[in-house]
Amino acid sequence: MRSLLISLALVVVSACAPKGYTPYYANPAAPKPERNYDQISLERTACFGFCPIYKVVVNEDDVLSFRGERFVAETGGAISKRLPDGSFKDLLKVTRTYGFSELDTRYPNEAGDNCGPVATDMPSVIVEAETKSFNHQVQWYQGCMNFNGRERFEAMLTEMEAIFDIDDWIGAREDFMGGER
Repeated sequence: MRSLLISLALVVVSACAPKGYTPYYANPAAPKPERNYDQISLERTACFGFCPIYKVVVNEDDVLSFRGERFVAETGGAISKRLPDGSFKDLLKVTRTYGFSELDTRYPNEAGDNCGPVATDMPSVIVEAETKSFNHQVQWYQGCMNFNGRERFEAMLTEMEAIFDIDDWIGAREDFMGGER
């Protein structure tokens, strides 16, 4: 009886996936599913030191997703929260107010002519707005200290981060100065 149950279980399990089936996540050549929602993201990258490394995404339903990597209080996977109603629209308004779409896509650009002198070992900030009618991304290597629009971009980041309200997830800098978390 036991061997019959084991044989039956093997038949059932093997019938669950068709022959030659490769799960989507295991097939890097598979096309990405088409996105049918709007989102704004902000990502902070590594530096030579204790810079917080994380990515925040807010979708049109005012849901924020945070993925902390290093030197932040919350690491180990994505966490999310619902922002107050209208937060996504507020973020779009902030990008319009500060002329986000008029900024170059990279600072410094490949030619290096939109920046001036560049310091080394600094983090980058990447902001991307993806909507059904508008897509724009700005990558700012923070060693690029003299670009036209820097003050606007930094003011925009400050307003966006106030809407995100994730200071508790990032943590205090002094918590990380003694070593990696």
